[in-house]
Amino acid sequence: MGNSIHEIEADREKGDMLDHNVVAHHNPDEPVINTKHLDEIKDRNYDVGAEFFAEMARRPDAHELMAPWTEEEEKAILRKLDFIVLPLVTISLLLGGVDKVILGTSATFGLRTDLHLVGQQYSWSSSIIFYGAMLTVFPQSWLLQKFPTGKIFAVNVFFFGIMTFATIGCKNAGQLQAVRFILGMFEGMNTSGAGLVIGMWWRKPEQSFRTVLVFNTFSSVVNGLLSYAVQFYTPTKLLSRWQLLYLIVGCISVTFGVLDWIFFPANPTKAWWLTDRQKYIAVARLAGNQTGMVNTHTKMHQVKEALLDIRTWLYFLISITLNIPNGGLGGFYSIVVAGLHFNVKQLTLMNMPTGVIGWVAAMIWVAIAKYTRQPLLCAMGSVLACLVGTIVLKVVPHSNIGGSLAGLYIVYMYWAPYMVFGQLIMYANVGGTTKKVAVFGISYLGYAVGNLVGPQSFRANEDPTYPTAYTVMMVGYCACLGLMTLYGVLCWRDNKKKVVQEQEWRAATEGQEQDVGEEWKDLTDKENPKFRYTY
Repeated sequence: MGNSIHEIEADREKGDMLDHNVVAHHNPDEPVINTKHLDEIKDRNYDVGAEFFAEMARRPDAHELMAPWTEEEEKAILRKLDFIVLPLVTISLLLGGVDKVILGTSATFGLRTDLHLVGQQYSWSSSIIFYGAMLTVFPQSWLLQKFPTGKIFAVNVFFFGIMTFATIGCKNAGQLQAVRFILGMFEGMNTSGAGLVIGMWWRKPEQSFRTVLVFNTFSSVVNGLLSYAVQFYTPTKLLSRWQLLYLIVGCISVTFGVLDWIFFPANPTKAWWLTDRQKYIAVARLAGNQTGMVNTHTKMHQVKEALLDIRTWLYFLISITLNIPNGGLGGFYSIVVAGLHFNVKQLTLMNMPTGVIGWVAAMIWVAIAKYTRQPLLCAMGSVLACLVGTIVLKVVPHSNIGGSLAGLYIVYMYWAPYMVFGQLIMYANVGGTTKKVAVFGISYLGYAVGNLVGPQSFRANEDPTYPTAYTVMMVGYCACLGLMTLYGVLCWRDNKKKVVQEQEWRAATEGQEQDVGEEWKDLTDKENPKFRYTY
């Protein structure tokens, strides 16, 4: 399909340079701000980056701080970002995943028996976490926009741990479901938070593999390793194996919440481990993203645009279809595999390959997307692979252990289309901080709905074959392919319109002075004439 990742970047490189006093898209030899308009910038509710440039331009050493940077300087900053910010956001999201998936392993350690779970009570315990997340996704997103991002991450990760501790004391289904509902309330920031962080620290060409790393599926690997270690513990009346597992994970989450508070800054302008010169480079190099960095003002016209944008609701619907397997297999994988007659120790080890398979599949499909410059087609190809795996899982009899495991592991590639489309393409195609918050929040609602549908499609009376669950997955994947096709058509159409919009903008502003470039005005993707959609 037409304008894809590399072509869009090439188109921007070909664009005419702005007035010599204004931000350059890609050329560090160009000053980043019109010094004639410093006093007006803060009053216009621009991006934090524009305000930062205005403050720096007032300093007596502004010429040195804002001088053109070298490639070596930029590489040194990138290494710092990858060494500090990337591990912090990655592990924060990883711990949220671990808190969720250990329920499945705990079921094989006797949790269902100890808490007297019957019928669909276990299914509800698995899925209720997403009701909590849906309740807080927009308040959490608003907090991420208004307050330091790192502190919001820290508080949420800390309370992941607190609620994990609380699970140890649960005695029945009601208590377990209440704790997991509250746990979900602290996970409502994951998609919006990570999307804002990735956009404010890395350039678009740098985002793809880092997005896959941040949204990794290693929670099952961590769960498998910890669960296997717990096998060597002899249960007592005071502490069972599943309780010990929750105790360990809770300790890790609380500790890491403290580390987030200390080291995770709000944005590059607030990073205490960057020099002023490095802060300037870290911000200015993001100009080519055309999505800004962050703006702390809530703009209702951007909310309205998000709600009326067809792409927003395609993100929502596609997120539902791609996350039905996530919700179902996350809570039922251990039970499904147990139906293939493996013992408990084998089950804990067999949890590990699923995370590796999901992550490796995502990395491969992202690499193919970058090489072919066709991310949407690659997302659709990965959906087809998952559809094949689901069909195999449904039609192969459980007596065929090898065939059943092969189908199950292919299905675990579901993370690849979610990464290529649900995160990589979506994050690149939304501009304006308030619109990002709204769109990412609505997309997360789709993620939550998919995760709610998934566990409920695994009917207790169909154990261990679960035909209804596999049928629901297949229908979801088929619908997803149709929705992705519609998305591609819309992006192709709107990029054609963008060419005309940019020509009209250039004609209207020719010879006029601007205070900052369009990329620092907190414009939405529809408002910014230089924006092009990735597909």
